Amino acid sequence: FRPGSRWSAADSAEGRRRFNDLRDPAFAFNHVRNVRIMGEPVQPVYPFAPDSTVVRFDLPRPLLPGESMSVEMDWDARPSTVPRRQGRQGRRFDFAQWYPKVVVYDRYGWAEHPLYPAGEFYGEFGSFLVDLDVAADQVVGATGVPVCGDPGWERANRAPSRAVEYQRDYYGERTPSAGGCDGAAPGRKKIRWYAENVHHFALSLNPEYRYEGGAFGNVAIHVLYQPGDEGTWGKGTAVERTVTALAWLDRLFGTFAWPQMTNVHRIEGGGTEFPMMVMNGSADQGLIVHEVGHNYTMGILANNEWREGWLDEGFTSFQTTWFWETLGRTGGYEGNEAGILELDLDGYSEPTSLVSDAYRDFVSYNISIYSRGELFLHQLRHTVGDATMQRILRTYYDRWKLKHVDETAFRAVAEEVSKRDLSTLFGQGLHATELYNYAIGKVRVSGSAGQRGSGKTGWTTKVEVIRKAEGRLPVEVMVIAERDTGVARVEGLAEQEWVEVTTNSKPKQVLLDPRLRAHDWNMLNNRKRVGGFLSRLFGSAPGVDNYFHPYFSTRSRRDRLTVGWQPTLWYNDAGGVTLGVRTRSDYLGRFEQNVTLASIATGWGSDLDVGDVDFFSRLRNPVKLRAPNMSQTLDVFNVEGRYGVAAEVAWTRREHLTFGPTWSRGLRVEWVATDDFRYLDRGLYDDVGTVELQSFGGVTTQSAKWQLAVRSSLGGGLAYNRDGLAASGRPELDPFYFRGQVEATARRPLGSKRNFGARAF
Repeated sequence: FRPGSRWSAADSAEGRRRFNDLRDPAFAFNHVRNVRIMGEPVQPVYPFAPDSTVVRFDLPRPLLPGESMSVEMDWDARPSTVPRRQGRQGRRFDFAQWYPKVVVYDRYGWAEHPLYPAGEFYGEFGSFLVDLDVAADQVVGATGVPVCGDPGWERANRAPSRAVEYQRDYYGERTPSAGGCDGAAPGRKKIRWYAENVHHFALSLNPEYRYEGGAFGNVAIHVLYQPGDEGTWGKGTAVERTVTALAWLDRLFGTFAWPQMTNVHRIEGGGTEFPMMVMNGSADQGLIVHEVGHNYTMGILANNEWREGWLDEGFTSFQTTWFWETLGRTGGYEGNEAGILELDLDGYSEPTSLVSDAYRDFVSYNISIYSRGELFLHQLRHTVGDATMQRILRTYYDRWKLKHVDETAFRAVAEEVSKRDLSTLFGQGLHATELYNYAIGKVRVSGSAGQRGSGKTGWTTKVEVIRKAEGRLPVEVMVIAERDTGVARVEGLAEQEWVEVTTNSKPKQVLLDPRLRAHDWNMLNNRKRVGGFLSRLFGSAPGVDNYFHPYFSTRSRRDRLTVGWQPTLWYNDAGGVTLGVRTRSDYLGRFEQNVTLASIATGWGSDLDVGDVDFFSRLRNPVKLRAPNMSQTLDVFNVEGRYGVAAEVAWTRREHLTFGPTWSRGLRVEWVATDDFRYLDRGLYDDVGTVELQSFGGVTTQSAKWQLAVRSSLGGGLAYNRDGLAASGRPELDPFYFRGQVEATARRPLGSKRNFGARAF
């Protein structure tokens, strides 16, 4: 949390300024000195200098399996004035990653990784005995239990009818002596904290903290909040929301493994998790469920977040969405899945399995670890079913609690409990970024005529499911009948599968993936109408959502094509009042963005008897031509004296999602001819046609507060008339011509509602 660190270097590379510019005494430090191993002095080595986060010491002799050595050191530390995990503000202190922390040695060796913005430190389980000597008025929350001393809860208690539960004897005979709290200086106090089976010790101090307590079973709950929080944290609100979170997690995973949970309103916004403690920026229920969930996935099931961050961030995002689903609040999965799909289609997705500093930027890390990790766990839940998923989570927790975990451990439990080979799911969900696309093929319907007379009709619908992409997931097949619905499922592994669905009434429509669980990018081939002549003729047409287009926005849907209809009206001297209708279609906000306009000139208000019927048709980005960061457009038109065809293809490219340049380039070819000069100004148009080819490109970027852009185009064409390759009308018109343009713009905000801009061309 200081200049020169790997964290600051990553911030600088991505245009952020947090610790980069701090000067003494604002930055943080953690100094070690006088280090002894088995009483022998050793010298520090800093392998990532100038980053001083990791320090290495050579052992005086080899340490064999089963042996031990004791290490002693003197050290001092200071949090930074910029809060991030840790921080200080006046007499408020949030302490995290504040002491020399032992690096984990696991099957990959020493996990000696500096702290990056992406991820957390990987800690070793142990017992912590921490003696604090603080000002007498400080109110303290921390990992563990206060063995002796006054953390200030009684004085700060805003619910005095409920006694404060200290749990001083929770560890029984293992509880350290209370003698460490004696002999405090005037105006000071001593507090001794103790915790077992934790891999970090965090604490927060503030003399202004308000305290409220509660319990979930045998788990004590301590809430510390700021003055002015009474309406959002106080009156039992944060306590009850913490109870709700623990109750849900107890149901999902199992009994909480530690004695208490402390929930504090920290200096910084957002939230961060530590064993037995969460530091939150608000008392929002979703935030509390997310961060308390980390005490299960990260705390008790301790993963290396640098190596496999999805095992905690993906897990707790997943369980938070599931929590809201149990309360009837949907949309969390759908929004996350749609966002991931956008990146998949653009080719920007990165596998969830990368180590944290291998992602191209912090945003990509967040998306891959949080959002994509969550999506994978929803896919696992969809594959095995809710009941089996719960058994997997409880078995995983029971077997691996208070141990280090990894993908191998979780997958072994998932396969054992589900009795399924999940290699494809784990391989594609974590180590790849495949696209998924399933389509309905042939549909065969047969009915049981013998039962129809009795009213007990029976119908069988055989559906062919075709896999059209590399991604493989189970796919639900739904048959909607006249009075009921049937659902079956295919495994989605083969390129072609057949499934039978039975219904009591006559089938009308077949749907694939009705709950959007297969991450299918093209759902326009996921429905088919059955029965009757029209169904046989138009049965494979995509589902359409027709609506009145409000002119200023276009509707987009995940599961079907949208078509907006709008009337049009305009006037000119030639055609008079012109009436028309325009449609705008869309799929996913990027495909099938077609426009059709048909109009008729009524002649009302015009001295000319024109009466033209005109049209304009644009086909843009058909799903069959999908390519990452590429768009295709075809225009065909005959509008008010001009007719022609234009085709354009364009590409965009960028290395990062939120910073750095965005490059664009493209080609356009256009043919335009004139046919009715009652609509046209002869000062601007000749009785000719033109064929023109144009290339264009540009780049946009952000520099500090300036948004900068440069665009250019270069093209040329051929003009012709009815008699051949020679222009008529104006003698200066050349049959061959070229033209180019360069434009540069710069813009920056001036306050919240004003901008300054400059343009040169």
